[in-house]
Amino acid sequence: MPTYLFTARDTSGKTITRRLNADTAQTVIDALQAENLTVIRIKEQKENQFLKKLRTAQPVSLKVLTIFSRQFALLVSAGLTLARALSTLEEQAEFPHFKDILVDLRKKIQAGETLHNSMGLHKRAFSPFFRSMVRAGEIGGVLEDVLERMATFFEKELKLRHKIKAAMSYPLFVIIAAFLITMGILLFIVPQFASFFEEISEGKTPLPAMTQTLMDASDWIIANPLLIPLPLVAIWLFYLFRKTKWGHILLDGLIMRIPIFGKLSRMVGVSRFTRTLGTLIQSGVTLMESLDVTKTTADNHVIEKTVDYIRDRVREGEAISIPMRRTGVFPAMVYNMVAVGEEAGNLESMLHKVADFYDEEIDATVEQLASLIEPIMIMVIGVIVGVIVVALYLPVFSIVDLF
Repeated sequence: MPTYLFTARDTSGKTITRRLNADTAQTVIDALQAENLTVIRIKEQKENQFLKKLRTAQPVSLKVLTIFSRQFALLVSAGLTLARALSTLEEQAEFPHFKDILVDLRKKIQAGETLHNSMGLHKRAFSPFFRSMVRAGEIGGVLEDVLERMATFFEKELKLRHKIKAAMSYPLFVIIAAFLITMGILLFIVPQFASFFEEISEGKTPLPAMTQTLMDASDWIIANPLLIPLPLVAIWLFYLFRKTKWGHILLDGLIMRIPIFGKLSRMVGVSRFTRTLGTLIQSGVTLMESLDVTKTTADNHVIEKTVDYIRDRVREGEAISIPMRRTGVFPAMVYNMVAVGEEAGNLESMLHKVADFYDEEIDATVEQLASLIEPIMIMVIGVIVGVIVVALYLPVFSIVDLF
């Protein structure tokens, strides 16, 4: 919505200069006249187009898209035109960059453009999945139903992401805490003991090997303090690399082979694949296009290559369950249920049932993972602290023997 800078005079003759957001200059004039203000000057403030494009190029969070889909569906089902619904959502938008995107969508629609083509100009905000769903909804005349399905899909995707974060964040937190505790002991406590041992033994008694190693480690860390953050930086860089294309190519297959974590990764991939494919087919998107879009939402290189293979076989005339069976990625239950869905003509319903089943399995695996990791991490921290304590107290017994 444009911003207008105006100068007006009130009934007492006092001059007022302010800014106001409105669709047109006439809207500003009408609003000021309603307040008994006489307009002297009004001018639209032009925003820097480069900064605007930079802002609208920012990605939009899944939570924002979820709320947008749900509210948009409600407004459209209430009978509002797309332009009027988007204008209402503009006023409620919390984030400036998303508000700018909604303004642009409204203007394109008012100019006669379709919604899915308008969204195609903001590819970082609206994924291929979102655009394909909207296009199917516009063509079929069921846009409000499609938007409701997308909102439900995004809500379940949010829950899935929270489960993954819950599974990964606890061990990472414990590792970082153990590292910081160890560094604190080596930097502040061990040097105090070193001075104490030197003073008591007067250098006559050599320290036990374990204690000497601990002292040497403490001296090295104190002499090289800039190297202390390196392990934390390495974890952060690994996290960033994991999110890149090459990170997925090199690590996804490896992660799927790790006990428990691999099982969890596979279940997340299967759940995401079946729910996305089921939602697209249910909304009227063709099977081939649905597979193309599903590939882009997989977030797993192994699943992406698998979807490529399935799509190629389906294009040659095979039923989708047959190449799914051959890939070795999907459990028997998945491709058997898909085969039943194909034969019964309710593939999308069966895909949703598979996704719901694996969501429950993910919950159980996350709980199992937490129950396993917690005692292991406590034991690791206990061993680290125990080794340090033993190393510090071994010389005490040697010094006592001197007396």
